Amino acid sequence: MIRRLIALLMIFALAFCTLPVSEAEKKPQSGIVRVLLTKLNLTDRAEISLDGSYSLNGVVFQRGCDIIVSCSTGDIYVYYEGMAWCCGKEMMLQRHPVASGENGLRFSGSYPLYTGSLKMTVSGGCLRAVLYVPLEEYLLGVVPYEMSDSYPLEALKAQAIAARTYTVKKMAENKPEFDVYDNTNDQVYYGVKAENINAQKAVSATAGICGTYNGALADCWYSASNGGQTDIPVHVWGGNSASWPYLIITDDPYDLENPGSTVVSYALPAEIAGTAFPQALSALLLDGVTAQAEELGISGLPEDIRPDRVLSIEPAVSMYPEDNSRVYTVLRFTLSVSGRLLNAGDEEEDFALFSTPAPTETPAVSSTAGPLKPLPAPVTVDIPVFDWVEPRLNMDINTSYKNELYTVRKEGETFIIEARRYGHGVGMSQRGAQWMALTYHKDHKEILAFYYPGMELTSMTFDTYESEPVAAAFLITPGPAATPTPRPTLVPLSSTPKPGQYSVIVNGIAEDSSLNMRLSPSTGSPIIRVLYYGQRLMVLGTAADGWLHVSADGIEGYVMEKFTNRE
Repeated sequence: MIRRLIALLMIFALAFCTLPVSEAEKKPQSGIVRVLLTKLNLTDRAEISLDGSYSLNGVVFQRGCDIIVSCSTGDIYVYYEGMAWCCGKEMMLQRHPVASGENGLRFSGSYPLYTGSLKMTVSGGCLRAVLYVPLEEYLLGVVPYEMSDSYPLEALKAQAIAARTYTVKKMAENKPEFDVYDNTNDQVYYGVKAENINAQKAVSATAGICGTYNGALADCWYSASNGGQTDIPVHVWGGNSASWPYLIITDDPYDLENPGSTVVSYALPAEIAGTAFPQALSALLLDGVTAQAEELGISGLPEDIRPDRVLSIEPAVSMYPEDNSRVYTVLRFTLSVSGRLLNAGDEEEDFALFSTPAPTETPAVSSTAGPLKPLPAPVTVDIPVFDWVEPRLNMDINTSYKNELYTVRKEGETFIIEARRYGHGVGMSQRGAQWMALTYHKDHKEILAFYYPGMELTSMTFDTYESEPVAAAFLITPGPAATPTPRPTLVPLSSTPKPGQYSVIVNGIAEDSSLNMRLSPSTGSPIIRVLYYGQRLMVLGTAADGWLHVSADGIEGYVMEKFTNRE
């Protein structure tokens, strides 16, 4: 009876010790990331290779199809094999699952594969593309570009978890059109390349793992190099430090030791009067000494003061002294200085003990009142780091932040001023993670624990449902024979010539070829439209080296005259 009672009590206790599972944990979160593709620099036309299984408004394309998407008329048109679809103001290329092989898109024949479905709209007369890609596939296009695929696997695993956590937290914001940019506004995304094997292993080995703190997703910020000390979000973006107890300021010997960490240096000679010493800095040091002339007991005239040598340079005045931050705002120069003393002749004069000399005007101290003499004590002058040193000595690393860490060392008769920190410095240093894994053989858990102390690793489930597979019967049905040159309908030339203008026709090329209209009169200039045989153009003027300034129904550019004939 007693044993049974004890067993019941243990079951009762265990029931109360087990934490309830929240609804969010019961239901998988959406695992489809919406990526705004800015790095493609799309115009009003895009050439897309469908290297996978795709459909558009119920029309299924065979693998390997090339389509052209255009919005030159205001609406989106899709051209394929002599057919055209008007999609209105937006279109969605829907991806379907495949059993094997590639399953994605390529733009303009480029190599990276953009996996996922593609939504295109019109913005400012240009195409705007948002990729709908499963989370783990998205990371395959992020990890090797945020951290080189050549880095140790454990460092890449840490990067994968940090990037995944960052992404999931951005997805939770539920923005109306997209979740993340494909650039440094969020995380760099370039599509998938098969050769990035280590990154693929890192993403696969950590699938679904995110960083959490007190049950909520952590802010897993990271940057290239922190310069030897981590920073905190409040210094960079504001807010309250209590919001991020797992992001603290701490020394980072791993980043500091890594020879790959970004360092900008300047060699400054100790001898100020030498020709190698920057004249602008010499003048600023002179101004600093001149401002102290009265308390130093010397003439305040610039010609009566001469900074001679730099005795030492020390970073000083922390931007955040309460946090022990080593972001210093000045370089403190200690100098040996020569000058003309204001009271140099006083000791040679005789004064009557009780007599009062007649009042006279104080003569101005001139530059000829004796030689300059070394001052008995060194003089210190503070030079602003971010407003003077960085721009004048070309030591700026970050354009978005004033947060570089400065150190100074002396080598012989030269001071080596060094600036470190590439990025905001909050959270994980990628160079530090590399060095931890490579040199100290730390695993990804140890790396993350160092940069996010107190953060836990939590396995999460994501719903990556996209669409049903294409019916097998369609996949074995041969598609229609391709025309020799699939191309869209020629753009009509609706405008009439103004004085000095005339029309030409593109007929100096083969009928199955094309002619590039470029942004400027050069073969190296960006292509803004592809023209086809028989296209009519309005000539607005001529340019050098046989180029014509033309218009095709409002779109202006340049083509080579030899491929056209006047109508």
